[in-house]
Amino acid sequence: MKKAMTVITTAITVDLMACTAWVAAPDISVNGKLFIHKTRDWGEGKEIPVTLKHATAPGGKYRALAFSPYMLFNEKGLGMADTSLPKTADYPEDEKTVLNVSGTMTKVAFHCATVQEALEKLTKMTQDGSNPKSETYLLCDPKEAAIVEISPKHIAYRIITTGIAVHTNHFIFPEMAYLSRGTTDGAVKSATRLQVTMGQFIEKMKEHDKISLADSVDVARFHDEKYPDMCPFRNSTVCASDYFPDAEYPDVLGTLNIIPGPTCYAVSIPIPTGIKKIPTVLENEDFGKLAYKIKRKDVDKTTLRDKYLPLEEKFREEYKATLDAARELLASNKREEALEMLQKLTDRQVDEAYRLMQEILGQAGD
Repeated sequence: MKKAMTVITTAITVDLMACTAWVAAPDISVNGKLFIHKTRDWGEGKEIPVTLKHATAPGGKYRALAFSPYMLFNEKGLGMADTSLPKTADYPEDEKTVLNVSGTMTKVAFHCATVQEALEKLTKMTQDGSNPKSETYLLCDPKEAAIVEISPKHIAYRIITTGIAVHTNHFIFPEMAYLSRGTTDGAVKSATRLQVTMGQFIEKMKEHDKISLADSVDVARFHDEKYPDMCPFRNSTVCASDYFPDAEYPDVLGTLNIIPGPTCYAVSIPIPTGIKKIPTVLENEDFGKLAYKIKRKDVDKTTLRDKYLPLEEKFREEYKATLDAARELLASNKREEALEMLQKLTDRQVDEAYRLMQEILGQAGD
């Protein structure tokens, strides 16, 4: 039976950012688990190599995995990602008092364990003088996911329980949209972006009935050659991430599937939340820099797809088997053995992906 598609649309002037995010609810997810996706994009084709790091905050309760700017996934299973929104009519006269994205996410991701705690924290921030910058936040824990629109003095959110919810960079909730100072031009461009993204998911649903991780990655890589100016994020994508929280062992078996570079040019890799040591090429930007080098060589995307997809499918199969084995070890109180098993797999897969990309770059004449 075909599932209903939930659509949430937003936009922003593309000279800034043009990020795209979605939530896949359990009823539409292949494995029956909800997940959130974030494609980090930037206008003007900027090259921004990303990193994966362990992160803490002064006074914070929880450690997190931080991927790229503004994607945080803490040890309790709470995931948080943002997309930028236009300024609003409730901005204070002194805009220096507005709390930036980093400050807002630090207050939430390092202090909250669940979506509900995060919503309470964000709501309080609109009332206590924190003045959070206008932004969209995706929140996800093992039980539920939400999309939040916030401004210095107002907040609205939706709990996503069914279908696919897609969000970009413009206010859409009626109780927030009237505050927006966004432009019509930005809205038109973003609406086009939304339709491209939703069109891709509709085709995936027609083909597979449900949405898989491979589908999500493929949509993140879609590039519209015909309308590059109307879909600029497909030209300037920085990275992408899918997050699957784990109900039993969120600090070990949650999965952060990352594309650590422009999405058509970097291999997709699953990363467990329990990883002890981040592979060096992910922590020091080398992976992202390598992907940009391949992009600058203008290597044919079909060629890359033919090389990347079989490897990524192998990675997913290996990872699933290892997760199952690690879960058994954790159930037997063999935590360190489970962590070591996951670490070895991650190190090997990252190395294999990196070597393939180096090989491709070498063949392109670097």
